[in-house]
Amino acid sequence: MNPLDQIPGPSQKRLALHVKPAAERAIRQGHPWLFDHSIRKQSREGTTGDLGVVFDHKDRFLAIGLYDPFSPIRLRILQHNHPADINQSWYKDRLADSAKPRASLPATHTNGYRLVHGENDGLPGLVIDRYDKNFVLKLDTAAWVNQLPIILPALLEVVSVNRLVLRFSRKATDNPESLYGLSDGQLLLGPRLEGPVLFQENGLTFEADLARGQKTGFFLDQRENRARLEQLVAKRGDLRRVLNVFAYSGGFSLYAARGGAQSITSVDVSAQA
Repeated sequence: MNPLDQIPGPSQKRLALHVKPAAERAIRQGHPWLFDHSIRKQSREGTTGDLGVVFDHKDRFLAIGLYDPFSPIRLRILQHNHPADINQSWYKDRLADSAKPRASLPATHTNGYRLVHGENDGLPGLVIDRYDKNFVLKLDTAAWVNQLPIILPALLEVVSVNRLVLRFSRKATDNPESLYGLSDGQLLLGPRLEGPVLFQENGLTFEADLARGQKTGFFLDQRENRARLEQLVAKRGDLRRVLNVFAYSGGFSLYAARGGAQSITSVDVSAQA
C-alpha cells in the first residue's frame, strides 16, 4: 500500500486572507512568511494545508501559500505577485530550478547534498536532502502533507530516486491528525532501509542514518564550512590540533584529518552521534 493513498490531497477550496499594510509591503518584497498577527481578516477558519490566497487592501492578488492554523507562521508563501496553479507541473518547475545550481556537484566527487533548501529555493518549510540515490524529504510544518501526493511524482520527474524517506520537525508533529498516519522516518518509496547509507562529499565517504539521525541523517548544509576548515588546517600550522565540539558523526573531524591535523578531539553529548 502506498502510504500517500490515505492523504486526501490538496484542497480545491481557497482561503482568502487580507493583511495589514506592513505585511503587504513585506510580501511585495518577497518575504516567504505571513505571520498570524499580520492577518486583518480571512474568509473562513482555515485548516492545515489549505492554500491561502493573500490580497492587498484593493483586493489585488499578492501571494498564495500553505496555511497552518497552529503556527505563528500562518502562511508559507509559494508564489508572489502573480497567480499560479499550485499543481504537479508547478512543483516540477520549482524542483528543476533547485536542481540546476547543484548539477555540477557530482564532478567534485559529491553525491550527498541539499537539493531543496526551503525558503532559499522558494519552498518554505520543505527540505529535500540527497544521499546518492537515497532522498530524505523533511517537513517543518504539517501544511506540506496534503501536497505530498503531487510533490512526489514531480520529484521523480526531476531526479532518479531509489529510496525516499519522510522526516518531520518536532513542531510538525504537534497535531497528529494533520499527518494522516504518517510518521517520522517513514519510508515513502523504495526498498526498506537496512542501516546507514553511504554517500560522498568532496571525495570523503560518510554514512547517515536517514530514518533516525539528526536533521535528515547528516548536516549537509555545512559542506562548504567543512571544506573551509580543511583549507585552514592545511595552511596554518597552529591549527594542527583540532577540537570539534558538537561533532555529531565527525564530519568536520574527517576534513581536518585530510587537511593534515595531527590531533583531533571530537565531542558530542549524544550517544547515537
